[in-house]
Amino acid sequence: MEMLKYIIFFTVFFISIPTLTLVFLSQPKWQRWGFALTIFSIPFIDLAGINFFGNESYRGTSRGYEITLTVILTWSLLLSMLLNRKHKFILTPPGIWIFLLYILFSFISIINANSYLYFGYEFFKMIIIFIFFITAYNYIIQTRDIDVILKSLACLIIYNLMWMLYQKYPMNIWQPSGLFAHRNSTAMFINLIGPIFLSYILNAKTTRKEFYLYFFAYICSALSVAMALSRASIALFPVSTAVVFFFSFSYRISMQKVKVLLLSLIIGTLGIIKAADMVVERFETASPTSAETRIYLANIACNVANAYFFGGGLNNWNIKTTYPYTYNHVEGFDTLEEDANPGIVETIYLLVAAECGWITLIILLIWFIYYFYTNLLNIWRYKNTGILYMPIGIAGGLLAIYLQSTLEWVLKQTPNFYELVLIFAIISVMNQVYKDHNKEKTLTA
Repeated sequence: MEMLKYIIFFTVFFISIPTLTLVFLSQPKWQRWGFALTIFSIPFIDLAGINFFGNESYRGTSRGYEITLTVILTWSLLLSMLLNRKHKFILTPPGIWIFLLYILFSFISIINANSYLYFGYEFFKMIIIFIFFITAYNYIIQTRDIDVILKSLACLIIYNLMWMLYQKYPMNIWQPSGLFAHRNSTAMFINLIGPIFLSYILNAKTTRKEFYLYFFAYICSALSVAMALSRASIALFPVSTAVVFFFSFSYRISMQKVKVLLLSLIIGTLGIIKAADMVVERFETASPTSAETRIYLANIACNVANAYFFGGGLNNWNIKTTYPYTYNHVEGFDTLEEDANPGIVETIYLLVAAECGWITLIILLIWFIYYFYTNLLNIWRYKNTGILYMPIGIAGGLLAIYLQSTLEWVLKQTPNFYELVLIFAIISVMNQVYKDHNKEKTLTA
């Protein structure tokens, strides 16, 4: 039965990619729909994908070789752009060398990996998402079509909230996750794009329909974060919102911005009153040992990172932190039983250090900071344009998830990794367009 599933999947896989490539080549509108569906499909890992050689019981950041609908659509779009001679395909977007360096040093950690299979799970995901980054960058710079990204994400957030409401009430799930595998993944995904919707209605010239769509998407974002009950996201969503309002009002004060601010405060107050009991209960019922466990796992991560210059092996955390290894022996904490599993360290930063070494953590931080800094430059560069809303919204979202990642390793989860590099692709395009525009002005002068 398992073999039959693989045969059917590969048959569909090898037929669909060339077929979709030809469809996307035929007309730009089909390529646009393809890119929209690619973005919308990101959370549908279990429903629209398959795990090859998977191990669902493994406590790691990846549990199989994931081939999903997002992969099929990405590769089809990639081939259609490579075959289209009307546009030059760019292999080296701004920032790509840092991304490649991060992938390279993650690969080097294989020298200390106990399981090459588990290593391969995560490394394969990194390659797949790298291809998505190249594809997204080229689509955006060729078409300059930001609208399709916003509408796809808005529809995704609204649809996800519908699922969360269904899970919350008819199914009586206290912390619903919607389309995502885990509520923390849901909350972080929304924390990155919710501020963009808010920035759009504050800074873009919108039609009435667009205003209502993105304002509704922003309200859905806030409700989703509250329902997911991720404590870090609940604390940081107001921070990202404040960043958006700060930059928006610093640029220009208008009556529409004041109205949106007042309306947001009213709706936010009503939401707080409605959700207060639920949120307070979430904080009060949190395990009293939660902070202690985080410290314990952080110490284990440091032990592993200090033991191996290139880390203990990508996606090999679960092996290095259990018997017969003794890295989980931390002074001041009880020693675990031989068959016990301490869980994954709850910050992506120390997880990367443990699995791939302190040097890879430094590269990851440089990668993150590069795009954050470039995006801040884009706010200044595009201050008198209609696209200003994008870098302002991204600034709030990136700050929120970077801070949230000190408490969670969620950015390693597939949907969140896809979303992050999509935002990086947008930043890279805006950076390149600005440089090209300046170069043209210099040549003209």
